[in-house]
Amino acid sequence: MLEDRISDIRKNFPVLEKKVYLDTASTGPFHKAIYAAARKAFDQRLEEGLSISAYKEWVYTADKARKEIAGVFNGEAEELAYTKNASEGINFASRLIPFRPGDNVVMPDISFPSNPYAILNLKKEGVNVKWVPSKRGMIPLESLLGHVDERTRAIFISHVEYASGFAHELERIGEFCSGKDIIFHVDCTQSIMALKIDVKKSHIDMMSSALYKWPCCPLGVGFFYCSRAFMERVSPESVGWFGMSDRWDMPHPPLEMKLASTARCLETGSPNFSGIFAMREAAGIYMDLGPEAIHERILELNAYLMEGLLAEGVEVMGPCQGCNRSGILYAYFPYEKKLAEILDKRNIQINLGGGKARIATHYFNTHEDIDRLIEAVRDAR
Repeated sequence: MLEDRISDIRKNFPVLEKKVYLDTASTGPFHKAIYAAARKAFDQRLEEGLSISAYKEWVYTADKARKEIAGVFNGEAEELAYTKNASEGINFASRLIPFRPGDNVVMPDISFPSNPYAILNLKKEGVNVKWVPSKRGMIPLESLLGHVDERTRAIFISHVEYASGFAHELERIGEFCSGKDIIFHVDCTQSIMALKIDVKKSHIDMMSSALYKWPCCPLGVGFFYCSRAFMERVSPESVGWFGMSDRWDMPHPPLEMKLASTARCLETGSPNFSGIFAMREAAGIYMDLGPEAIHERILELNAYLMEGLLAEGVEVMGPCQGCNRSGILYAYFPYEKKLAEILDKRNIQINLGGGKARIATHYFNTHEDIDRLIEAVRDAR
């Protein structure tokens, strides 16, 4: 159980010595080992420079890391491409789908903006968005699937909605899409390395993510997953030397282009190596602690948080049923100004603004963290 290891786990997060950190949904705090993995590349270049042979070693290490990172969600190394952020992956997805004029994409109305922007950018090509209305941050499965019609080409969702904490039932949505030949794309930025994801069981065709939240990695690095089956049907819109089958074969002039037959063909140039090394370290930590244990701890802490807030008469968004819970909880605070002052004095960090707060419970949090927040809320009323 993680509870037995929590004292040692918390020592890896220096920020926890200074404050109660319940804001991972905004940005995850650095884990010492993840920070060290990212910094190692900078230190090497600072102290030794970077030769071609050293650069090739970085490339080899990054390629080897694909298997470990994809393993987090039961993917394969060949199905993973490195990106700068989730938005880049979402744009990959929108451009890889063979849309026809009149096609539509079904999407919740509270989706993180990068998801609809990528599809709205195709409006000139006759592609439309079908918005699924949310109610108090929830999007019932029946409502989502009920918006599908004969021209629906894809469903784009965030596994966990950033604006409510609502978690979609991936396996049920994926099964539906698979049976109707509808393309299924998932933005997992608010769930990766927090809630369990199995791309095979969930029939996910494509998935995009940033890694600076729950995995606690640097900004500027992410991944794009494209299933092997779907990859065989598409070709990239943008290409570069890094996505060729043999990167180091550079004839002058090149008379033909031999793209990699894997998701790597989407990578155009040198990636964020330090970010990749950090991501590899984060994947190792996640698998060592155990996906099931992390998943269960996050949800248990979130349930404890909700129970405490409701006991104080605080209104929460939702509440969601068990299968739709995540590590994010929204609560309404009409006494926001006074609460903000108390939180600042007591070194408690949440995302507070506009009369409501987004509170995130991660595996390194404790009941004591939540008790301190609840006490602050009680004193602010």
